[in-house]
Amino acid sequence: MSSFALLLRGLPNSGKTTTAALLRNALKPSVRISNDSVRYMAQPRDFSDFTLVASELGCLDLASSYLESGFVPVIDGVFEDVDFLSAQKLRFHRKGMRLIVITLEGSLSDLLDRNASRDPLARMEEDRMRELHAQFRPSGIVLSLDGKQPEEVADDVLDLLDLQPPYQGEAADQGAADILFLRHGAPEYPSDIYPDPYAMGLSEQGIDEARVARAAVERFAPEIVYTSDFRRAEQTASLVTATIDVTPQPEHRLRERVFHQLAGVELDEVRSQLGAEADAVLGGNSDLCEREEEESYEAARARVLGFFDEVAERHAGRRVLVVGHGGPHAWLVERALGAEMRGVRRMRWDTGHFSRFKVTPNQVALDYLNRSPEDITR
Repeated sequence: MSSFALLLRGLPNSGKTTTAALLRNALKPSVRISNDSVRYMAQPRDFSDFTLVASELGCLDLASSYLESGFVPVIDGVFEDVDFLSAQKLRFHRKGMRLIVITLEGSLSDLLDRNASRDPLARMEEDRMRELHAQFRPSGIVLSLDGKQPEEVADDVLDLLDLQPPYQGEAADQGAADILFLRHGAPEYPSDIYPDPYAMGLSEQGIDEARVARAAVERFAPEIVYTSDFRRAEQTASLVTATIDVTPQPEHRLRERVFHQLAGVELDEVRSQLGAEADAVLGGNSDLCEREEEESYEAARARVLGFFDEVAERHAGRRVLVVGHGGPHAWLVERALGAEMRGVRRMRWDTGHFSRFKVTPNQVALDYLNRSPEDITR
């Protein structure tokens, strides 16, 4: 994924269109997104606040989509509202992206000279130019246009991009492992016995969920893939990575906490042995149940979090896909929130859905929780 989108803003006659086209050619793969072009596709085609805000949001949403696909978007338009731009920079940052705003600023005399040199049909009335110039507020990086050709302005922008410091939080993100955590597809639960996790695979629904998730995995483009060695997770990992050149690595530390001694035991006997905790355990939440000679809750939690500590150290700054289960996911969310949630599984995480984390040896940040493949790829 590319690291930034570039937004060129300025008054009419400031050379935004030509400069944006030059930057698109220099920043390949890149795409130019013109606010005028987006606005002209709508009806009414006017300058009301309703129309302008809709077209500006449309430009930024389109830029976000291209950015996720690996392009450098170059947006050009007037974009008068600087408070709107501040909010959009924050919105991009929360999605792990960067929006760099550059204001092309010219003196009134320079802009009037440029306006006078245009075709008479394309010129703006001089009084209107003066009014806009008096109202226009700078935002982001301010770049002077006076006496410069578009080629010189484009070169100045490229030089400025090389000198830009990281946006707040970006430097820390560069040292974090970027973890996309996928819950396995729906399993084929046996109807009469406690399941054997090494034998229980995906149901038809689970296979479909894994295939649908494949497009989101392709977009994420993982450099490393880890999967629990339980069969339902391994099957999911195999299906979602079928079109990428990365082989899933089975990892026993990603296992769900289960009671292996109960595998194959009839459910009536399981209920008799587990007593009051039976419904929770059979529903997938064994947090509050302890059994002799089985892994304890604390040991399972330490096993999983130890794995993620190791991933943070080994894969800093890299994209890692993890295919796993509800318990390990809940413990990573706990660490991100700094909260103890033993026995609480109220944060929904559906099969075939994704959560995303930035993980360092000292901190876990949660980017999003329980997003569908369609939501990620649209």
